[in-house]
Amino acid sequence: MNLEKTAINDRIEAIMKDNESINSKLKYTSPANEKKALQDKKAKNNNELRKERTKRYNLEQEDAEFIRECCQYLQKLGIVKSQRQFSQQFLSKSQDYLGMLICERRQPPINILHRLVQNLIQIQPIYEDKYTINNYLDILINRGNQIITKKLLKYL
Repeated sequence: MNLEKTAINDRIEAIMKDNESINSKLKYTSPANEKKALQDKKAKNNNELRKERTKRYNLEQEDAEFIRECCQYLQKLGIVKSQRQFSQQFLSKSQDYLGMLICERRQPPINILHRLVQNLIQIQPIYEDKYTINNYLDILINRGNQIITKKLLKYL
């Protein structure tokens, strides 16, 4: 687990403990203005809790989201017609692989990400005269390499 995710989990835990404390105080507090202040603090905590959980979810889904973005872009270019074709041709996996990855919130292994980046590099020369497409493929390749590097650094 990386440091950022650990920090988010710690923050979520702290907010939940604070909310538990607020709940117990609410039971024994009688003045209306004190109850209102506690309820406002709890509402603020709940908003922050939602944001932190969203951050954690996005971190967990970063790799799968990158693969899906690549698939959508290749569909837009007309290179692949579906997620199923993309899974077979660009990931060398079964036709249901990308759908399963997304639905089951799985993290793709490094070799799948590497294969995808290598395939993007192979199609890039086709679009060397089209600056916008070539530039976006370059962005995807760089992002893929960053994700791979981040995964590899976890092993050190």
